[in-house]
Parts: sequence; structure tokens; C-alpha cells
Amino acid sequence: MRYFSLSVVFSLFALHLYAGEPLAVPNYDPFKQTEKILNKHNVVTTPLKQKKAYILYAIYDEKVNIDGRFYKIGDKVGRCNLWKIMQEKVLLQCHNKLKTVEFLTKRTYKRVDTKE
Repeated sequence: MRYFSLSVVFSLFALHLYAGEPLAVPNYDPFKQTEKILNKHNVVTTPLKQKKAYILYAIYDEKVNIDGRFYKIGDKVGRCNLWKIMQEKVLLQCHNKLKTVEFLTKRTYKRVDTKE
């Protein structure tokens, strides 16, 4: 009974305090806060350039067919130079590094040697 009377007194006191004035609503926009959080992680980056994957189609004497075009030793293949022609692969020199270009599969292997 004692707790009941105390709760009634406190509720009447609270009503008395706020009876004449409207309750103040804080100026809070939840979307504004989430916009700040979401924009922190949205960093615009430029996509990385993909490396060119060369495919060797044929080796013909001292010429090779890479991506449908014929090259000989010393020619430019994209940004690289044709450095060496081997039995089943070709070496390209790109910025002081050697890059190996091979046939896509063994079935596409075509080496043509001509006798003069």
C-alpha cells in the first residue's frame, strides 16, 4: 500500500510539472547520423588496369603468332619486346623482367619448321 501511494504521488507530481508546457522534443535526425557513417566508407577508387594476357597461337621459323599477329625477335608486342623464341614458348622482355607466353593448351601447339 505504501508503494502504491508513493507511485501515485510521484505521477501526480510529474503531471503537475508538465501540465502547462508541451514536452520538448530533441532535434534529432537518425538519417543524418547514418548518412555520415555510410559516407565514411564510400571511398571512390579508380579500377586497377588488368595485365594483358598474351596467347601464343603459332611458331613459324623465326616468327611467332601472338594474339593473331606475327612478330619476329626484337619486335614490340604491346609494351614488351620479343626476346627469345623457344620450342613451346616465347619470352618477352617487359621493363627488365622476362614474361613467358605459352600456348593456351597443348592442342593449339603448332610449330612449323621449313627446310630451305
